[in-house]
Amino acid sequence: MKKLLGESLTHLDDEFEKFNKGILKVQEYLFTFLSDLRVPYDNNASERGVRKIKIKQKVSGCFRTNDGADYFAKLHSITETAMKNGNSKFKAILAVVRQ
Repeated sequence: MKKLLGESLTHLDDEFEKFNKGILKVQEYLFTFLSDLRVPYDNNASERGVRKIKIKQKVSGCFRTNDGADYFAKLHSITETAMKNGNSKFKAILAVVRQ
């Protein structure tokens, strides 16, 4: 892998060379999923995390107030974090309200 990424690509387009140099800088992070099976190979979890917000925007077009948008974002963050940690969304909201 390192040999392939370390090959000189100067004969190619300058933009591709910049891209290659950028990959070389982050290669230890970019291919983590190959050596650590706990790391997913895709970005689907992040995409799923913002899906509800995008659907809300698509259905209503916008939030009516900034406060409404803030409350929605906070609730969404709390419930999604609880779900990803295997906890109940409802119990997570109750815990925040009780504080």
